[in-house]
Amino acid sequence: MRWLIVLLIVILGGCAHKPQPLPVRPVAVVFKSPSFKVAGSGFLQKGRRLQLYNASTPLLDLRLGKRVCINSRCTSYKLFNKKILSSSYPLALIKNILSFQPIFGGQNKTSIIGGFKQRFDNLGIIYKVYRGSLLFKDTKRHILIKIKEIDG
Repeated sequence: MRWLIVLLIVILGGCAHKPQPLPVRPVAVVFKSPSFKVAGSGFLQKGRRLQLYNASTPLLDLRLGKRVCINSRCTSYKLFNKKILSSSYPLALIKNILSFQPIFGGQNKTSIIGGFKQRFDNLGIIYKVYRGSLLFKDTKRHILIKIKEIDG
């Protein structure tokens, strides 16, 4: 009887739903800030990892988890914002951008064909997500992040 129970657990456990990893998409990216500039094509696993290459040479490996890691050098989200973006930004801003999700808690979000946009005139920020493309532009801090999914 014990073997029958073990056999049933093994058979039924093998059919259990396994979470699927997030898909990896080919992308073209421009990421500019006063202290950081990179442009290239590569792969995006939304909200987790961005890898960029130029002429098959690795340019950037950005990983998001409990910390932000750039080319294996990890730091806190707070320090990442301070060094790369702006210390006034919310900690989760880069994660929201790389997930193609609304920023600043979804404030000022309006629907557009194929996506949404957010505009913060007082901050100089425009953010659009539409049809596999993303634009984050901060004119006051001179920050630009453009991502376009490439049809493979």
